[in-house]
Parts: sequence; structure tokens; C-alpha cells
Amino acid sequence: MTQMSAANSTVNPASFTSYRLLRVIIARSLVLLFAGIALTAYLQYPREATPRASFQGDLVRIQEAMAQLKPNEPKYAFLQVQKAQLTGNFADFYQANQLLEAFPDDRELILLRAKIALSMHDVTRGGKLFDQLSHYPNDTRTEDLAIDIALQQGQYHQAVETLTLRLQRDLQWSDLARYAYLAHKFGDSAAADQYYVRAQELLSAKQIKDYAWLELQRGIIDLENGQHPEALAHFELANRAYPGHWLIEEHLAETHALLNQPQKAIALYEGVIQQSDNPMYFFALGDLLEATKPTRANGLFSAAEEHFQQRYSRYPMAAAGHMMDIWIEEQQKNPTAERRTRLLQLSEMNLVHRPNADSLIQRINVLILEGDVEAAKQLTVSLLATPWRTAEVAELADKFGLDLPGQLSMQLPAEIVTNQQL
Repeated sequence: MTQMSAANSTVNPASFTSYRLLRVIIARSLVLLFAGIALTAYLQYPREATPRASFQGDLVRIQEAMAQLKPNEPKYAFLQVQKAQLTGNFADFYQANQLLEAFPDDRELILLRAKIALSMHDVTRGGKLFDQLSHYPNDTRTEDLAIDIALQQGQYHQAVETLTLRLQRDLQWSDLARYAYLAHKFGDSAAADQYYVRAQELLSAKQIKDYAWLELQRGIIDLENGQHPEALAHFELANRAYPGHWLIEEHLAETHALLNQPQKAIALYEGVIQQSDNPMYFFALGDLLEATKPTRANGLFSAAEEHFQQRYSRYPMAAAGHMMDIWIEEQQKNPTAERRTRLLQLSEMNLVHRPNADSLIQRINVLILEGDVEAAKQLTVSLLATPWRTAEVAELADKFGLDLPGQLSMQLPAEIVTNQQL
């Protein structure tokens, strides 16, 4: 656990390494911030008549709209999906899915069910729902599902090819943002940041939430590359654009901790756990408080386990995937038989059902803890066959004395990025 002095609190940045792996997954899977740009002008005139967008304002708006409807109406189900995307809470997603299942023949709602399944890492369920929509091959939303399935199955070249064709056909900010995410994960952070900036330029003046989401992604690039002051600047800008969102505030908290500003991190995490059911944040706050307030910290660790169990009962693969790196780090520091069994079982489950680079890295690290070096090495060979080129991949290649293959080029033609191909 992180040690902090009561008189001069400090934080060991290494204790937060495991959290970084999960940032973009959560940002993409559990929340779609929906809308954003014209930020400078917007923030310059805070007293304009139009109410400023905020997390709490959007949540209240959705709840008030739902209060005017009956739960058996399709629009009510749709609004519950919006609420779940905003809160990121598994209970909200689970309720949304139950409401949607009351309309098994509604194509639009089947599409939403498929999106929920995939966001919860249930590729099998998402694939079955996708098959029900496959006779609409020219629908870009169905194509979105195909890309997501490819990414979760580790079929990265297929996903890149589809995204490139879409960008050539019609430059959309959401496609460019997804391409930017892959560029970063494939090792080209500079290109990724360039694409995120271009995506921001494509937004309309009303899309302030999407602007904030893209700014959050730019901060995640810096965070994962160890550029903490730069990351903080991006997160602060995102928070000014769209105040009060737990995902932005959580990234602010993490970055303050890494910058040895624990009190700022603690204050932010205290607010985050009031909004989110993600056990990672309860654990992170407990980690910060363990030395100075051990009783409170132990309560937070217990709450983290309770929230994990609740999440696992609804969406086991997403619940396990989001906590795996924390458990791996804890097992390295304080091995227990119970955690060992959990890691072996859940890392295997994730790899079987969602065989992408993230699952491979987690399984490799579990096998290293287990002392099964040969199996870990063989999986690392499989990992290196993908275009994933994060710091974790480089470290594993070095550990086993394996050559790190070159990066997959993610440079888009200038005419695509500037939308001048026609």
C-alpha cells in the first residue's frame, strides 16, 4: 500500500501504475459523454442565457424526462440507456438492458442491447445480437458493432482497415477518435494526439461534452506516457468544459496523486465515490488514506470488494477486467491464496471470451506471479504478434529476451485528415 506521513503526506506514483491501464477502456466502455466544441468562446461568456452543460444538469434532465413516462414505453428504456452511459454504473446498465429486452423485435433497441453487451465485455452476447442486425450491412451503426467485436477479439488489422475505409468515405469525428485511440496503443502517441485535435475541430458549437471527452483522451495519452503535468492540463480543461463528471474528476484525482498532491486527490476521490460504483475508485482512495486513516481505508477496501461482487453478479467479464491489474499489484506485495485463485480463474475467463491484447497482458502477468514462466513467454510471443505497442508490451518483451517488432504505421493520408479527398 502507499505510505503517507501524517505530517508530510506523500504518494508513491508507482502504486498508481496499474490504474493507468484501465483509463481508455473505461472511458470508451462505460461512458459516452455525447457532444462538444467552441470551448474558448463558451467558457469566455459564462453568463449567457443558455444553461451551461454539466454532468449534474444532464443527469437531472434525463431523470425528469423519465418521470414523465411509463417504464413500459420504449422511450423510457432509451432514456435509461442514456442515464447508464452518463453514470457508468453497472446497476443502471443492467436495468437498461432489462427494459430493452421487453422489445425483442425492435431493431433500434436491439442495437442498444448489443452496445451494452459489448461495453460490458460480453463478446458472445454482443455477437449474437449483432447477428440479428447483420442483414442491414450498410448501416454504419451495425458496422460500429463489427469494429468493436473485432477489437475485443484482438483482430486489430481488420478494425483498422474498416476504420480507414470509413474515414475515406466520410470523415466523422467519432471514427477519427477511435482511430486515434488505436494509434496511441500501437505506439504512435504523436499521431494520436493530432487526430484527437482534428476530431475536436470537426465538432459543432453545441457538442461541448464531446469536446471534453476528446480532451480527456488527450490527457490519457500524456498520463500513460508519464507526462503528468501535461495530463493535468488536459483534464482541467475537460473539467471546465463539462464540470462534475466522475470520469474526468477521477483522472484529475489520479494525476494529483502522481504529482504528490494527495490532499487534492483525496478530495476529488471523495466526490467520485459518491457518483460511481466502480470499486477501483474506492480502492484508490483507501490506498491514499491507509497510512493516516487506516480504519477508514479498511472500510473503503471492504466497500471496493462489495461493489466488485455486485458488478460481477451482473457483468462478470467487465467487473473482472477492471479490477485485475489492482489485484495483480496487490498479489505482488501481499500474496494470498484466495487472490491467487481469483486471478488464475478470472484471467483465464477473460482471455477465453475476450482474447485481445489487454486480456493477454493480464494473463501473462498472472502466470508470471504463478511462476509459470514458459506459458507466460509463449503468450508474450502471441502478444508481440499483435500491433499493440504499449509500455507494458515493451517491458514483457525485454523480460523474456524477445525482439520487439516494429510499429504498425497509423499515419493517415493528409487528404483524409483534412477531408479534401473529393
